[in-house]
Amino acid sequence: MLGRRNLRVKVMQALYAWETDRETNHAQLDALLKNQIQRSVSLYLTDLLYLVETCRYSMVDKAKRMAKYIKTEEDEKASTTIAANRIIKYLEDNVQFNTLVKKEGIRNYLNDDDVKGLFNELASKPKYKEYAALTEPTLEQDKEIIHFILKKVMPSYTSLEQHLEELFINYEDDNGLILYIFSKYVDGFDESKSNFFQSLEQWEEEKKFAFDLLDKTIEHNKELSELIEPNLKNWEMDRVAILDLILMKMAVCELKYFPTIPVKVSINEYIDISKSYSTPKSKDFVNGVLDKIKNQMQGRGEIKKFGRGLME
Repeated sequence: MLGRRNLRVKVMQALYAWETDRETNHAQLDALLKNQIQRSVSLYLTDLLYLVETCRYSMVDKAKRMAKYIKTEEDEKASTTIAANRIIKYLEDNVQFNTLVKKEGIRNYLNDDDVKGLFNELASKPKYKEYAALTEPTLEQDKEIIHFILKKVMPSYTSLEQHLEELFINYEDDNGLILYIFSKYVDGFDESKSNFFQSLEQWEEEKKFAFDLLDKTIEHNKELSELIEPNLKNWEMDRVAILDLILMKMAVCELKYFPTIPVKVSINEYIDISKSYSTPKSKDFVNGVLDKIKNQMQGRGEIKKFGRGLME
């Protein structure tokens, strides 16, 4: 589910806790990282449950309209087409999804007013009205309306954003990616396949990368510091921003101890993260130092990558 950039950010946060309090032991750092990843999983499940419940609310809305003594033309046109959307029905019926929702207590995160508000926001859109008027939408039409909700309705609904920000400290880091990744799952949805819902078990390889990166950066901390320090022109180690130093250690760790990750990918990722999480000058500083270290390590043959193009 999570991209490696997001996992690198979580490792950075765990290392920051370690750098600022060396009494924090390795087991505590692993637990912190595990918890951060689990919160991302919970946010993912929460987003999906909001999606399902928003679409299901069309039935509640229609029932209320039909119960009116005097009905408007709009009441008469109330539709529950979206409640029968193939993707929504799949999630509703998916044992794995429902089991995880129950196990993680995700329904406790739902706000009924936000479900209603999301549906009303959706129902006001011409795109929805076109879909709701369909008697039997095609699979592509089902996908299209779910994409619309994920890309246009949920991200712009302020009340939901505020609610999720209060619940999930990782919301700003992860939510955009989560919605994007699920939209890619929607692209590949096939009623004949049973593996559409991507569960926690299918993210184990990426989780392993995060824990390996945390462990190796701590294990080789002294060596990484010794590679970085000579390249801090006019700067002493204790005057460098802590986050800059952590990001450079992580980058150098990847250069030396992660043979399948391309050199360019590692360096560009950490430059990009520094732009979002460190000081205004960090991007150029981190870029300059890492470029020097990369050249030195390549000159000494210390970077060993297995695969075409990984050394570039």
